[in-house]
Amino acid sequence: MRLLFKKTGWPSVILFCTCIFLFKTTVGNPGILMGGTFVLENTQYPSALKKHNPSTIYLIYSGALIKSSWNAAFFRKDTVINLKGLIDSTKGGVKEYRLIFESHQQIDSVWQTDTKYRVTDKAFTRGEGLMEIFAYDSTGKEIDKFVYNYSLKYREAGNEVPELRSLLRQSKIYSISDRNRYSAGTAWVLSVGIDKYKGNVIPQNSNCQSDAVSYNNFFKQQYLKFMGASGVFYYNEYLLTGENATREAVLKALREIAAKAAPNDYFIFNFSGFSNLLSTDSLSYATYFFPYDKKGFSQGILKNGNENSAAINEQLISLKLLQEHIQLIQAKNQLFISEAGPSEKFKTEFIKTLMQNSPTVAGILNKNRVIIVPDKIGKDDISCNGITIKKGPINYFITSLDSTKNIYNIFNEGNKANEIAYEIKRKETFCHFFASGYFDVFFERKFLQQYNEIFGDGDGQTRGLKVKPKEMQELQGLVGKHYALVVGTDSYNGKGWNKLVNPVKDARAVADELSTTYGFEVQLMENKPMDSIYKAIREYYRITKPNDQLIIYFAGHGDADNELLDDGFIVCADSKSVDDDPIRNTYIPYVRLQKIVNNIPARQVLVLLDVCHGGMFDQKAFQKKDVRDGDFSTITNRNVLQFLKDKLPLRTRKFLSSVGSEPAFDGKAGQHSPFATLLLAVLREKGKGSNGIVTISDIFKVLQTAGLNETAALKISPAMADFGNVDAFSEFILIPSDKNNDPQK
Repeated sequence: MRLLFKKTGWPSVILFCTCIFLFKTTVGNPGILMGGTFVLENTQYPSALKKHNPSTIYLIYSGALIKSSWNAAFFRKDTVINLKGLIDSTKGGVKEYRLIFESHQQIDSVWQTDTKYRVTDKAFTRGEGLMEIFAYDSTGKEIDKFVYNYSLKYREAGNEVPELRSLLRQSKIYSISDRNRYSAGTAWVLSVGIDKYKGNVIPQNSNCQSDAVSYNNFFKQQYLKFMGASGVFYYNEYLLTGENATREAVLKALREIAAKAAPNDYFIFNFSGFSNLLSTDSLSYATYFFPYDKKGFSQGILKNGNENSAAINEQLISLKLLQEHIQLIQAKNQLFISEAGPSEKFKTEFIKTLMQNSPTVAGILNKNRVIIVPDKIGKDDISCNGITIKKGPINYFITSLDSTKNIYNIFNEGNKANEIAYEIKRKETFCHFFASGYFDVFFERKFLQQYNEIFGDGDGQTRGLKVKPKEMQELQGLVGKHYALVVGTDSYNGKGWNKLVNPVKDARAVADELSTTYGFEVQLMENKPMDSIYKAIREYYRITKPNDQLIIYFAGHGDADNELLDDGFIVCADSKSVDDDPIRNTYIPYVRLQKIVNNIPARQVLVLLDVCHGGMFDQKAFQKKDVRDGDFSTITNRNVLQFLKDKLPLRTRKFLSSVGSEPAFDGKAGQHSPFATLLLAVLREKGKGSNGIVTISDIFKVLQTAGLNETAALKISPAMADFGNVDAFSEFILIPSDKNNDPQK
């Protein structure tokens, strides 16, 4: 595992954390492994590193316990004096090298290299408690950049902020979860504007392209003021105007942002152009944005009915298609602007679509979304006190914001957001535009809070007390240890099983979230053979107790045989091809896995399967012809603490898979799979949007709603069910750990 940074399937990174899973992720036989940083004596500098002229090099070690008899041969106190001997003796224990650069006895930068001396990361000091981070892949290509506020991490935990030199001696400084919580938010701005469409079918606009440019310039200037000098590196613009604003260009930009954006970032989207209400069945109508089409649109595209459905779906961008791509963007702070409303119902449709028509799901995901769209049909220009201004009204109101204000404060959950909304609306009043009331500033979180206050008795939400450390004492005897076995497999020996790009990255991210946020002791297994996985599962039979929790997560290839064997299977790194192993002796069959897991003493057990045919873990899947649906939540309107007291004593055996009997999508290279993306999104929210706890039903609701996607590349069809010996109305519950912000834990 990379020390300074580690790619994890999306462009988040792990800073200085060779041992991120070292002590928390090893189950059984404690003390076999150890890790730490050691000073490399300057006579031992490899020539490939010495040429960079570092002031100090630290060696990062993670492997077999260093024997005391080695001290004289390889060490002088904590300094390595025989690098070659140490490498030969520890057989892979040396992981990375950390190069320290100083000027005037002050550390100004740090590099990280792998054992082949390839630079994987660079970090530069940017003021007290801040580091600017750049990460690179094995080819030297930059894959991530952000500012890490490590001082905030320590202060939030109530700990003293270490000096930088002390920080760099720690084995674990930065985790994936820290990347999400303590990075200064990067801005991702997609601004689309089209005035003239090819041909004479679509009406022409006058100010859409200039509005798109105006938005991009405004958000950039505001971001630089918001972030200071370093902001120039973290404003990512996707400006698509005129003939460059094609459907594929817009969707490609959304995919790139989804691949790179982190939860602490800002995502801003604007579409300025033509839209229309269309129907593909002459019954239900929806808004479609018209991108630029190099061939031009035919007259039939404006007609409704089945005969034009293919052209409508293939050439245009529906709000639903837009939402499907946006749901994979991890940035929590999101702003949407459009004056392309074709009807007075545009605002309602836009909001409902982005919220997936489900306040419950929106509450679980807890995005900080702001939507600014017209209450009426969108306008191309504005008359302000008798003067015509060549801008869309909303564009003019926003980009004319008082210079003492900053638009990025609209994401603030306090009064600052209200001040920004007030200033934008005040400009409308000043212009006497449409006697005011042309547009609205919609805050999703504020709406959901009001919605729950009004309808909380009927939507299955809990209320009242959220789980706090004091109240947790009342659960003593019901809550034990938390264990997780996380398995990710990218590489396979058997013919026919192609290499995957995301399972190991997904596994690392899930393992980190369970460990850091929920206090699980995680065992992470990457590309391991079948016997090793069985051995790990068997170990939980030995160490778990009735009050414990266990999560088993698999990401990789899955297989099924519904004829001779009538079962589904997990494909392991050493599984043979189907031709060489038709009975699947080198695979893990679901039937056997069920029986083994069912006998583990832990009362609460959850199996998560992000593999093809994962739904076949439910043996009834072969008999079911109907589509699984319905609300699996058993939460009633009660005090959360009482809910935990009721549920934790119940024997729970549940599984959740990304698909039923279908193939699972691995996702785009470098990203998480759709299943992992949404799973992580729910875990990272820690129940903030509802109850302060996370249940498997919460996760299923989000996945099930996403399963209604119309885009094949994003398609999932989640399955969830009980298995084994289980109590009725049981629920698997994740309780955020109050230790997750303590860097010393």
